[in-house]
Amino acid sequence: MKRMNAILALLMVLVMAFSLAGCGSKAKSEEPSVVGTWEYSDDEIDMGAVYVLKDDGTGTYTMIVGEENVTYELKYEVKDGHLLVVYVNNDIFTEEDVFDSEFRFQDASTMIIKDSFDKELTFVRK
Repeated sequence: MKRMNAILALLMVLVMAFSLAGCGSKAKSEEPSVVGTWEYSDDEIDMGAVYVLKDDGTGTYTMIVGEENVTYELKYEVKDGHLLVVYVNNDIFTEEDVFDSEFRFQDASTMIIKDSFDKELTFVRK
């Protein structure tokens, strides 16, 4: 009987060890970071966009239409699946204008951002 109890105790310890190891691996598989260069392209209408998002919460957004492009400096924050962007140092937007885009990751190199018309735009990490 003592031997059976010892085997059961050992089995319980092994089960707990594997459970804890599994929890640890889940904690390490965090959602990808938005930091990096993200490109969107729509060849049908000859448009594109590029976000360059830095660690410090700053970056740029470049809108590309045909051969023309316009780049804006920005500050950003990620909050509850939303990319909150404020454009700085320009004549069009003030720092009170906060652009809120819902986003999600498809995988580590693909980010889906909903535009203001609820259209999903696929940005690829470069």
